[in-house]
Amino acid sequence: MDKATKMQLSVMFFVIGLAMIFMQDLKRLDTINLGFSLPFAIMFYIGLIFMVIGYYLK
Repeated sequence: MDKATKMQLSVMFFVIGLAMIFMQDLKRLDTINLGFSLPFAIMFYIGLIFMVIGYYLK
């Protein structure tokens, strides 16, 4: 895998993981309706895993 592709994957995984962690935090706000009811604990841990993958690929 070349360096540019590796960097793009790293950033992508890190941003998706960060978004999943912040989405899990938004469930506490009653004014924001996300439109879905995924298990937020699973989203939190998958977000952490994605952030670790993104950091590892860096």
